[in-house]
Amino acid sequence: MAVKDQHLALSSGMGLAGIAVTNFWEYYDSVFNEFKEEIIKAVIKPKKLTAVHHYLNYFPDFDEEIHNLKDALDIPEVFDFIERTLAEVKLTTDLPTPDFSECDDNGGHFDCDCFKIVQQWMKYSSDNNEKIAELVIHSAFQFVFQDRKFLRDFHLELAEFIEYEMDYIKKLYPEYVTKKGRIKRQYFPEWLKSAVFYRDKGTCVICRCDLSNLIRSQNKIHLDHIVPLELYGTNDPSNMQLLCETCNSSKGARSTATSAVNVPCWNLF
Repeated sequence: MAVKDQHLALSSGMGLAGIAVTNFWEYYDSVFNEFKEEIIKAVIKPKKLTAVHHYLNYFPDFDEEIHNLKDALDIPEVFDFIERTLAEVKLTTDLPTPDFSECDDNGGHFDCDCFKIVQQWMKYSSDNNEKIAELVIHSAFQFVFQDRKFLRDFHLELAEFIEYEMDYIKKLYPEYVTKKGRIKRQYFPEWLKSAVFYRDKGTCVICRCDLSNLIRSQNKIHLDHIVPLELYGTNDPSNMQLLCETCNSSKGARSTATSAVNVPCWNLF
């Protein structure tokens, strides 16, 4: 693999992303308060561990999910789930594999050698729960980061939280707060510029003009806060989008305009 290539747990990540987006309006307030310190620290300046990562961290608990499945399903189904998930996150083990076909326990495999083997797999999964969650969250973020409409909703609610906590933020991080009581604009690191450019396909998300400058360089690239700092937006990477100079100027400091327009791969040919 190339240096920056990485194995992703896309199936598990997609499942987590769906749960997180679907249940956002029910859980965001609880998440912001539970991860208050982490979120505030994440949004005052661009960091690769974003506020969205902390939000996603509220949901996955592979260990708990396995035990819930054990109460609802037969042991073979539980083992199948564990084996598939471990394979997806590239965690290998030399534990024995239960042979359910050779077992005469027809009552769900709770009183046989199969169950003892599955218990070993459950313990191995539990011991690696944190590592599994980290990769699944990272994978889920790849999906959520594509959804600018959701990111706008996320950061509008986060802005209300930031406004409410501004005195606390000012006390903790006075160097990151303006006299007006807003989070200060920060320098955009190159990794952030590249990430947003890559996600938005080198195109202004509002007017759709080409910002790749491959042929002509008349369009200047602007990294824009979806929810402006003036509206208690943050420097979180998930609050950024690619705009041309004209759209960035017209959007100004009071607008949260974005777009869900994208180019599906099937439309390219």
